[in-house]
Amino acid sequence: MPSPKTVPAAATSASLDLWLKCVCASVVAILVVGGITRLTGSGLSMVDWRPVMGIFPPLNETQWNEVFDQYKASPEYRKVNLGMDLAGFKDIFFWEYLHRIMGRIVGLLCLLPYLWFLFRGKLNASLGVKGLVLVLLVGAQGLMGWYMVKSGLVSNPEVSHYRLAAHLGLAFSVFGLGWWMLRDLRAPTRRASPPGRLSLLACLLLALLCLQVAYGAFTSGMKAGYGFNTFPMMENEWVPEGLFGLSPFWKNFLEDKFSVQFIHRWMGTLLFLATLAFAWWAFRSKSLDDFQGRWLRRIVGLVTVQFLLGVATILLIMDFRILLPVVHQLVALFLFASFLAFIHSLGNGYPQKEGRSAP
Repeated sequence: MPSPKTVPAAATSASLDLWLKCVCASVVAILVVGGITRLTGSGLSMVDWRPVMGIFPPLNETQWNEVFDQYKASPEYRKVNLGMDLAGFKDIFFWEYLHRIMGRIVGLLCLLPYLWFLFRGKLNASLGVKGLVLVLLVGAQGLMGWYMVKSGLVSNPEVSHYRLAAHLGLAFSVFGLGWWMLRDLRAPTRRASPPGRLSLLACLLLALLCLQVAYGAFTSGMKAGYGFNTFPMMENEWVPEGLFGLSPFWKNFLEDKFSVQFIHRWMGTLLFLATLAFAWWAFRSKSLDDFQGRWLRRIVGLVTVQFLLGVATILLIMDFRILLPVVHQLVALFLFASFLAFIHSLGNGYPQKEGRSAP
């Protein structure tokens, strides 16, 4: 295997570049389908998990009735969808089936090219280790998906918001590692002295974004977004009565739906304002090159769009139950990618061509 400092040959580099682009694109696609699956109430329509045989959907009326009978025995049918007919079941089954098939595709897309590049000696030590972690993360993501679904196949047909947050977090991790590997491939040289304060502040903002994404998953999993549909006040109050009323107090941050929505909306506001302040300071310091400046401008644009989408989701969730939350989640991923690219650019040197035109 080549040494850690070896830069792949041009043809191999192009193949690796294509592979990592496909991995990242597949995660974007499955994130959209996963959001639709959750928001259409389709996630509990498949009550078993068969990693191999589960790739085949029901192919005739007899098989459809068998699968439907399994669903009828589930708590969700009895407590939420009682009286649903086979046509309605096929609608929700479609999204969960598509989501699982796409999960298998993402897994194969990570595993098979990785093994091909590895055994042909096309990966240096750094990319080899990161590729292995990428494969393991995808496997963990699949297992967490079933673990999450399993939490809703009980007397209370609601998936655990903790497991939902973990499932989403693993999806972001898979995307983030694949995206970081792609940046490594395009910027093989390290800067002698990366700007420490810029990197530290950018990493703190990224950590705040990750926490905000987790609270977004909590908000979705607990259906907390339907609690207060006004902004900035919550039904004419800045701090509604009864907020943070659970005991012990720490439970309010994790298990009280109205407190979770309160935290999510104001953490989003903090992230928005802090990012704008950081960008203003970074540009005034004149320590960014053109490439870094373009990524920071993208961050400013995306965090602004994301904040406005968050407000729109609060105000219009009853009219756009699927569209706004899915787009909101998708823009969060793009903002996450932009922060990673910006942080990577602070510590790495890019070829002149990459600096002019890289995505």
